[in-house]
Amino acid sequence: MNNSITNIVIVGRSNVGKSTLFNRLLGRKEAITGEEYGLTRDYQSGRCILNDIEFYLIDTAGYNTKKSELSKKINNTIKDQVMKADIIFFVVDISTNLTSEDRECWELIRRKKKKIVLIANKAELKTVKNYEYQINDFGIAEFVKITALSKNSTPLIYNLIKDKVSKKNKEFNKVESKDTIRITIVGQPNVGKSTLFNLLYGKNRVITAPISGTTRDSILSSMHYRNYSFDLIDTAGLRKKNKINDGVDLASAYYSRKEIRYANCVILVIDALKGLSSQDIALSNYIIKEGRSFLLVFNKWDLIKNQYNEQKKIVSDIREIFFDAKGINVLFISSKEQKYKRKVCETIKEVYKKWNKKIGTSELNRWFSSIWETGSNQKIPGSLKFKYIAQNKTRPPTFNIYHNKNSKVPKVAKRYIVNRIRDKFGFEGIPIRINLMTSKNPFNKKK
Repeated sequence: MNNSITNIVIVGRSNVGKSTLFNRLLGRKEAITGEEYGLTRDYQSGRCILNDIEFYLIDTAGYNTKKSELSKKINNTIKDQVMKADIIFFVVDISTNLTSEDRECWELIRRKKKKIVLIANKAELKTVKNYEYQINDFGIAEFVKITALSKNSTPLIYNLIKDKVSKKNKEFNKVESKDTIRITIVGQPNVGKSTLFNLLYGKNRVITAPISGTTRDSILSSMHYRNYSFDLIDTAGLRKKNKINDGVDLASAYYSRKEIRYANCVILVIDALKGLSSQDIALSNYIIKEGRSFLLVFNKWDLIKNQYNEQKKIVSDIREIFFDAKGINVLFISSKEQKYKRKVCETIKEVYKKWNKKIGTSELNRWFSSIWETGSNQKIPGSLKFKYIAQNKTRPPTFNIYHNKNSKVPKVAKRYIVNRIRDKFGFEGIPIRINLMTSKNPFNKKK
């Protein structure tokens, strides 16, 4: 975080509306919201601009008094964020009785001697008149009664904090560096996505636990590796459609797939003990269809016996399955071991460079003419003539190819061209898109 910008941390027990407030102030849905207790388990952060002020806003999990290992990790994460806060938004549900968790959370933040603003949420409910007197229990002079679901809550909070936070910086919304790689980590529940995230990030940024579904939201954090900046996104485990039980699972799946579409590079993590499943293959095909650069990581490799034979079999299977992205990068690691960090980061850089590669038009066409002179592909009709090729896009590499027939070009011809492009220009493991066009060569200028 940038120390010149005010850090505001949202704190409170579960189900008081912290994530709803977070989304409202950011002006977009970044955190999953719902009625389920303890929905948020990690912290989310985002840059927030309200009129002429700006600040970092951090949404934390619900403070709780349970004795489980997961609850202890959640509370420790909250404490860490409270220590970094310039201002704390202490959120309570004003429509009901205060709980022991409300009071314990208050004691936690009160001792830290931070600037605290009390946010009394759910003020629209009829029961508020029976409980609003409880606000006095905290002895806070600065408080506001709001409905976080309503857009009217934003100006109320702005008026309360406008003199306490940083003024808007002109450089605040600067475009990200071209050397920033947005990396999304996906996979089924409990394959080690969060552990891999922490390995790359360099410390325990996200909570890990053996229970399924520990991560619900998509969590983003930035790190540096040599001359690159990595925006790392940890996502919720993607389940089969028939295993999605409720709106929370549905929302998690939506955010995970959204992060795939926005990614520069997607890491699909697979449990090496379970192997490549039909769900993994379906998710891989979705990533390829979206045109993302792609890396397969078989995690928990340290638990595999007879690793040489198992690796040989996996690589052979992948070669047969992913014919639309031949040469896909595959790593075999244990995300608990520090030695694999460099290997993963270097591979990300390699696939990212391929994904951004641009081939010159003259070089392309010299090569393109030569592959038809050999006449080696007997499956392409003799009457079909390809005239010209140009790469019109990167990310993913996209080529326009002009030919002489109005009829549909056989799939085998298209696949032949894609494979030859991949082999010649080093696009191994990268999705390639081809646009077949019958119009006249647009690069021939009329004399």
